[in-house]
Amino acid sequence: MRIGLVIEYDGTDLHGSQLQVTDRTVQGEIEGVLPTIFGRPIRLYLASRTDAGVHGTGQVGAFNADTELNDQKIRDAINHYLPDDVAIVCASKVADDFDPRRDATSREYTYTIKDRRSRSPYSRFRVAHIRQRLDEKAMNEAATLLEGEHDFAAFAGPATLPDAITVRRVEETGVERNGDEVEFNIRGNAFVHQQVRRMVGALVRVGRSQMGPDEFQELIDRAERGLAKDLAPAGGLCLTKINYPGADGTGLPRTARD
Repeated sequence: MRIGLVIEYDGTDLHGSQLQVTDRTVQGEIEGVLPTIFGRPIRLYLASRTDAGVHGTGQVGAFNADTELNDQKIRDAINHYLPDDVAIVCASKVADDFDPRRDATSREYTYTIKDRRSRSPYSRFRVAHIRQRLDEKAMNEAATLLEGEHDFAAFAGPATLPDAITVRRVEETGVERNGDEVEFNIRGNAFVHQQVRRMVGALVRVGRSQMGPDEFQELIDRAERGLAKDLAPAGGLCLTKINYPGADGTGLPRTARD
């Protein structure tokens, strides 16, 4: 049977989501405990790749296993063996052909910036710190220029293959202030390597009055690799949700379980 997972993790001490031979990753930590529960090596498939230091509250994964455990016991059994920085929010039996990456209709990220003079030890692992107050209204206006289908080559990171297609669809953006924190939220069908962090890097320049809306628009229109040079720190970014057709409150597609 196919089992879907919603996964939360603190990426501070993790080298990303995808399996690596020597370094700790989300996939590696979960795959490492599954044989203890199900008696054999099991491959976990994830919906979205996140880089080292990036957090997740709504990552989705799936694997195949034969078990008589119910959904809650599957979740609790996996969590019993996982380290403190990775946890299963929920587990649910899904359709045998459920593919967490290909079946996803969109992905949502939040990037959080604390823009005050003094640093914040309490939130240092979940926000980026900037010692200058940002103009969140200007950032929000610029962010709307990202919406729609564009070639986002200017925001592609170095791991993006030279011949990779960099056209993506951004469905919704928003920049909001909550006290001394500025949040950038974005939903899109998919993202190229470092796209969101480089978008944030450019938006911060807008918020500092170092870049105007016309220059920001030019980054999008020119679609040239390497144009968006400012890469926001990984710790401010969080993968918050993967959307699926017919998904319910668990974050997994109900239609797959009917």
